[in-house]
Amino acid sequence: MLILLDENLLSRKLKRPLVAAGHRVKNVEDMGWRGVTDRQLLDLAVAASFDVFITADKNLPYQQNLKNLSLRIVVLDATSTRPDHLLPLITQISEQLPSLEIGSVMFINDAGEMTSFEL
Repeated sequence: MLILLDENLLSRKLKRPLVAAGHRVKNVEDMGWRGVTDRQLLDLAVAASFDVFITADKNLPYQQNLKNLSLRIVVLDATSTRPDHLLPLITQISEQLPSLEIGSVMFINDAGEMTSFEL
């Protein structure tokens, strides 16, 4: 799967478990998309054929119309965005990404509990 990590997930450390699981991973900076609006970013991700968008922006699903997007969205619902804090969450979801439905949003919290819903 081709995965895009949001601006708040720029650490190379966060890419490792995803790459180890066989995914191709880019972040917003790799793509030259820093500073674009959330809507533009989602549209660019779809146009570039990304399969998954991972963010720590808990408000994204409520602020953007995600219906009809050909993406899977993963929201890291964590109390901290420090890479060491997010790494266990990224590791936990890395194997489960292919099972997510296109157009779904999955939240994973600090306890590793996952909630998924389709739009």
